[in-house]
Parts: sequence; C-alpha cells; structure tokens
Amino acid sequence: MKQNNEIKNLQELIAWIDNNKICCVSEQGDNYFYIETPNDGDIFINLETDDDIEDILCRTIELLENFNADERFMELWSKDFAERNHFKPSQFIRMLQGDEASFKELARELRKVVKKQNTNL
Repeated sequence: MKQNNEIKNLQELIAWIDNNKICCVSEQGDNYFYIETPNDGDIFINLETDDDIEDILCRTIELLENFNADERFMELWSKDFAERNHFKPSQFIRMLQGDEASFKELARELRKVVKKQNTNL
C-alpha cells in the first residue's frame, strides 16, 4: 500500500511541476539533473553514486530555498551579458525574482511530498 501512495505522491508532484512549467532534466550518463523555470533560471543538483532519494530531496529543497535573485543577478550581470541577451537590468531582475518565487514554491511542494512519505526533513 505504501508503494501506491508513493506513486500517487510522485504523480501529484510531476503534475504540479508540469502545470507550473518547470522543467526537470537529467541527461543520460550525467551525474546531475537540473531544474529550469520558464525564464531559463536554473539550479543544478549533483548526484553521488551512494545517494538515496532522501539525500537528493534534501539537497534539492535546500538549493531551491537558497536561490537568491539578487545574488544571481550579481553573478551574471555585465554590459556584455546585457548586449548578448537584450535585457535591461530591471527586466533581468524581475525575471530572476520570478525564478526565485518558482523555486521556493517548488521547494514547498517537495516538502509536502516528503511529509506525505513520512520522511523527516
């Protein structure tokens, strides 16, 4: 019965991700996956060979919750970046703020799934 609940919880999470247009990608043979928002904001989650699902979820939630629009802006912004991407600073920061909100919402949704699984995070 627990397995059926796990599948249902996972299906709910996948549906939520799809509905919110967040992309999760893992390329075959790579030891990471990444989560991308519609604005192309992304985080990468490195996978270790001895990771279990709880380790992966914990790291993923932590990265999602710690995404900071201001910090990402400072990492990426330059005049060259602006010219290449045709962004004004105000446009780019709004996009990053949208990414931050999406990542934090996904973290909340992941925590709900974990809670349903009775995993202590």
